[in-house]
Amino acid sequence: MKAVKIVSVCAGILVGVLITVQFRTLVPLSSSYPLDQLQAQKDLIKEYADEESFLKSRIVSIRAKIDEKIARNNSTTQIANLETLNQLKEAIGLTALAGPGYTIELTDSPFVDRENINGDEQGIVYAADLRDVVNLLRIQGAKGIAINNERLIATSSISSVGNTILVNNSHLVPPFSISAVGNYGEISLRLESDVNALHDLKQRVKENGIKFSIKQNNHIILPIYNGQFRLKFVQNKITENILN
Repeated sequence: MKAVKIVSVCAGILVGVLITVQFRTLVPLSSSYPLDQLQAQKDLIKEYADEESFLKSRIVSIRAKIDEKIARNNSTTQIANLETLNQLKEAIGLTALAGPGYTIELTDSPFVDRENINGDEQGIVYAADLRDVVNLLRIQGAKGIAINNERLIATSSISSVGNTILVNNSHLVPPFSISAVGNYGEISLRLESDVNALHDLKQRVKENGIKFSIKQNNHIILPIYNGQFRLKFVQNKITENILN
């Protein structure tokens, strides 16, 4: 009996040990979950910070490109505006005009005295003669015209005042030098081939001794227009430049 008791006691101790070991193994080991979560949050914060820095650098780069394009566009606009302004100034005679062209010399017959004209004297140059010449030059595409260094524009007046000819605001007397920037070959051919071109003036040159000559000039400089401007004329020129 004593041996049985000893065996039972030993068996009980062994079962107790096994149960104790089993319970101990079922208890989970201490977890690092809070630390892992903290590390993950730190990683997310670092990733966000890196992405934010990258995006900021991209924004800076894009802004620099935008500023560069704006500056380039402004520069282009300024150049275009300047070109338009220069074209407008040239159209209304506010800038000197230089280029190849020709000069027409026109003066009274040496046999007449302009100071003592009696009636309709065919040997002198009238305002109408100058207007005819100027109109012909414009038809032939002259870019600019001046009479005795008096620049002409579309509204310039050419009229007789006593023994002088009023061009813009200046009283001119012969000889008259009509300078034009344009194609010499075209105007020369027109004068030679077209019998109707300046027909009356040509006849008086032949019959009454008026002096008329034309010569080519490779470099003509026309002065700035110094007369008065009509507001409507300026407005029309501005409109033409805008539409073109």
